Amino acid sequence: MKVSTPLLFLSGAVAAPSGDIEARQSCAKVHVIGARESTVPQGYGSSQAMIQLIQGAYPGTTSEAIVYPASGGNAYGSSVTQGISAVVNQVSAFTKKCPNTAVVMVGYSQGSQIMDDAFCGGPDGSSMTQTAAPMPADVGTHVKAIIFMGDPRNVPGLSYNVGTAKAGGFAARPSGYTCPAYADRIKSYCDTEDPYCSNGNNAQHHQQYVQIYGQQALAFVKQKVGSV
Repeated sequence: MKVSTPLLFLSGAVAAPSGDIEARQSCAKVHVIGARESTVPQGYGSSQAMIQLIQGAYPGTTSEAIVYPASGGNAYGSSVTQGISAVVNQVSAFTKKCPNTAVVMVGYSQGSQIMDDAFCGGPDGSSMTQTAAPMPADVGTHVKAIIFMGDPRNVPGLSYNVGTAKAGGFAARPSGYTCPAYADRIKSYCDTEDPYCSNGNNAQHHQQYVQIYGQQALAFVKQKVGSV
């Protein structure tokens, strides 16, 4: 951000620093924040195709990727912990800069898990011991839609579940759980074949959610974001 010019006093009020004004003028109407799956390079991973659908529906939409390790194996738990913090920090920073922008979240696999924990709370094994969601409520109000694809926290029976899965993922939430504040803004996609969000044995299916449900997810995003 540009260094602010000296404050000007106008009619007894303090003028906004010019850097803040310029930042807000550069804000898009819609901004998508994506989080990738495990063991892929920094960037959007499999969430990118969903982000591109949203950008096609809302020309001028900006995007950013959550910066976190996305590690697998023995480092998975630590990666989730770092990812949760990254989600909270990046969403908070963006909404402070662009308070009038509609924010859409898209998480894929581990990327869904870190968003799920950030918005809905824990606990989540060794990755997160607290129950309360770490996302500040005033920040969360800017988030209009949240898309989970292949979320390991999946548990059957949630109002926002979409797909054929009848079993929970390897980090499933307890039966009867529901997201306290964001349930009406979430859609979570998981099918029976998936070994990560369910108990299937087809890892390739885990990569096909945008292909299978992308247009359905886009319709949900458009419903929540509306005309901007």
